[in-house]
Amino acid sequence: MHPLLLLAPLLLACNPDPGEVDQQVGYRLGSIENGASSGERGTIKISEVLWAGSVGLDGTLDRDDIFIELRNESARSVNLSNWILAQSGTIERSWRIPEGPRMVAVGEHVVIAKKSDGCFPSADYVIEDLELPHGDPFYITLQDADERLIESAGNREMPPFAGGWDLVDARSMERVQLMFGGRGTEPHTWHHYTDAEVDEPNNVRVAESCRAHTLASPGRPNSPDYSGAYSTGSFE
Repeated sequence: MHPLLLLAPLLLACNPDPGEVDQQVGYRLGSIENGASSGERGTIKISEVLWAGSVGLDGTLDRDDIFIELRNESARSVNLSNWILAQSGTIERSWRIPEGPRMVAVGEHVVIAKKSDGCFPSADYVIEDLELPHGDPFYITLQDADERLIESAGNREMPPFAGGWDLVDARSMERVQLMFGGRGTEPHTWHHYTDAEVDEPNNVRVAESCRAHTLASPGRPNSPDYSGAYSTGSFE
């Protein structure tokens, strides 16, 4: 008999089918049929926060007209249904992103606003009880539908890293496009919205009647940063 035939039963006994791994993380794909996607830490970034409110043509500040922007930096489209935004610091609250078939494409920005009748009528999600402190410390976390931590931004003890209202204009707090690293909990990772001239305006999703005094880039790439931070950072 051929030696390999004699070894076959032994090889099969030593290398059985491992079957399913009980302790591995199972990821949901996020199709229309199965709803929410699972996530991996750092793949969805909190990329912009307008905490100061919006300013209309008449110069009136609407403190309730706020938004949080997310950017998909993963390698696949993601359904954010029932993902969790939680805030600690001055205000202790949490919210679920509304359920729906919306898929966030790779590299896409999405906007979570408090209302759809303010300066951000084309928000991707509306959470009517969304609340951000006006100049006081806030720490925001994003968790997927399985409550895995994905991203965090801000600080429980420090005031907002950027943004604000100067009695004329309201500016958002934007994430610097770092080449390496750049945690959302570090002050140097954020800058004020800048209204510098660019080839393609990034405020097109701000209502036209608000663009003069509401300086933000909801649903669009962030404005240029001149701190030099885009070439700094670490390999961590």
